[in-house]
Amino acid sequence: MVIVDVVERAVLATLAAGFQAPAAVSKLGQSKLQQPVRVAPVTMQEPGDKAVTIGAAAVGGVLGVYLFHELSTAVVFAIALAYGSTLSNKFGGFSKTAGSTAAKVYGKTLELNEQYDVLPKAKGALDTVTTAAGNLDANYGISAKVDEQLKLSQAVESVTSKVDEVKSSLTAKVDDLKSKATSS
Repeated sequence: MVIVDVVERAVLATLAAGFQAPAAVSKLGQSKLQQPVRVAPVTMQEPGDKAVTIGAAAVGGVLGVYLFHELSTAVVFAIALAYGSTLSNKFGGFSKTAGSTAAKVYGKTLELNEQYDVLPKAKGALDTVTTAAGNLDANYGISAKVDEQLKLSQAVESVTSKVDEVKSSLTAKVDDLKSKATSS
């Protein structure tokens, strides 16, 4: 028993000493392999005047839709920022900066799409989701249940019948007017 205790202590001491050994110093850090990689600075080419004006118009359009939720306001904002990008005052500086940034973002978006094929992948994902939603609807009848609750098909049929009535009465009146005009 005493021998077993002595052996156990010797094994434990050896294991503990193995974890406390000094770390070996590598000479790799001193070699020529460990030099910093030189990377060219990333700078985007400045867009031309036409691209800046188009970018400013795009920013104005997005701002108009985002802030006022109307297309007419978006058109006014687009025209204002496009015109502003041709001026040399503070508003022109703002318009040029916004247009330049929009043109750079558009260029980078095209570059990323070209590099990673984002658009086809997104289209494929949307197609998959649409197919899955269609299959869920076909299997569980979700749209039929919604239609039963909201009675949408009855409302559509009612509106369709009223439109058909108005259409037929207008057609009858137009035909009557034509017949009177040709008989005169």
